[in-house]
Amino acid sequence: MNCRSCGSNKLVSILNLGEQPWCNNFLSKQEVGKENTYPLHMVYCEECELLQLNHTVPKETMFSDHSYLSGVTKTLVDHFYETAKENVNQFNIQMDDLVVDIGGNDGSQLQQYKKAGIQNVLNIECAKRVSDISRRSGIRTETEYFNEECVNRHIGAKKVKLYNASGVFFHLEEIHSVIKGIKTSLRDDGVLIVQFMYAGTMIEKLNFDTIYHEHLCYYTLRSLSNLLYPYGLEIFDAYYSEIHSGSIIAKITHSDGELNIKTSRYEKLLEKDKKYTLEEFLLFANKIKSRRFELKEKLKQIKSDGKTIYAYGAPAKGNTLLNYFEIDKSLIDKSVEINDLKIGNYLPGSHIPITKETKEDRPDYYLLLSHNFEEEIIKKNRDIMAKGTKFIIPFPTYKVIGVD
Repeated sequence: MNCRSCGSNKLVSILNLGEQPWCNNFLSKQEVGKENTYPLHMVYCEECELLQLNHTVPKETMFSDHSYLSGVTKTLVDHFYETAKENVNQFNIQMDDLVVDIGGNDGSQLQQYKKAGIQNVLNIECAKRVSDISRRSGIRTETEYFNEECVNRHIGAKKVKLYNASGVFFHLEEIHSVIKGIKTSLRDDGVLIVQFMYAGTMIEKLNFDTIYHEHLCYYTLRSLSNLLYPYGLEIFDAYYSEIHSGSIIAKITHSDGELNIKTSRYEKLLEKDKKYTLEEFLLFANKIKSRRFELKEKLKQIKSDGKTIYAYGAPAKGNTLLNYFEIDKSLIDKSVEINDLKIGNYLPGSHIPITKETKEDRPDYYLLLSHNFEEEIIKKNRDIMAKGTKFIIPFPTYKVIGVD
């Protein structure tokens, strides 16, 4: 393949996680053992510095009926409200200015813009069940894949004051069509907000579970800038957030626009960004490979002591961890969830059953797959921890925590 961003064929292998099932393909009982697998191999472009997967599972397979819901996590909803308030104030967004959310999921982010006083909002969400939830919450929603054609049909030129792309820019199979659509429809005083899990944080925290088939690209500030620059779009402001274990919120506008004045916090981040080089990415990969079986050995020890282990949460990322570490239902009895779209199904690859979370069914240990919301989850479960349940946190190296 050629680079998704610049088209170069100068791609270097970074981390090959083998053949894995698509991680959001939660299985019915009849589907267990019949799931397809695909290469999960991260490579690096020497020309534009983009980390990316070298295989694409078609977007129609991954996104037409996905089960991820933003609104089930209080930490994320609170974050959405804070970013909405900040953007409304920073860019003087008026009540009737158009705010569009690309892949806006269940409408949680746009609900926060409405809460902040903006009424003219539009969610472009491709999954039917999820977009139906968005509509029921009062958000104008189109069930579509966002691309240039979609923009021409539903939005038009120079109409959008603010585009939101929260946790979606690394999903985009049609990335160049998407950027063309944004460029055409963004007002001269408009801004694009891209929130992305930061490749630099992945390196620092060793959380390789963010590598999965839905995440086609893994951005640094430099590689995102290199993608946008040919289209006359530039980052002018950015800051770091702890959301999703470490993300960047980047603010982008027309290169020749009045908003394109670089902020000091962006310049400082860009300076730090320089350390994330090919050598750092290769070192990261070697650390992951060297520690591959540490967690599995710990779980085997716990099971040999007659203890019960459940997985806490059934996030897509958890399947990368379980399948690369070769952890399955022989070690994990079940996964507990609050997302009704996942309950009753099975994790792909490991075939661990997903059940509804309840305080009455208390294991000796939880393996925290949803570790990006560790603080919220630990706080929520102090009562069962007081009764002896412990949590195993997998990153950066595993640790076991109890009530103390």
